[in-house]
Amino acid sequence: MNFIMNIPGLKGVTIQKVEETGERIALHVSLPKKEHSCPNCHQLTSKVHDYRVQKIKHLK
Repeated sequence: MNFIMNIPGLKGVTIQKVEETGERIALHVSLPKKEHSCPNCHQLTSKVHDYRVQKIKHLK
């Protein structure tokens, strides 16, 4: 599948992989890393304790 389209709500993400199975299309996306404020010392850091995979369901 080779196409370009704008998907609402996905501005600024990077599409890692596209899986198509039957009528279902799964997009594997990632957000760019950005600095966050440490909850203990309040300094900016780019280190994050954990990342997780989330499934977002979209109705037809």
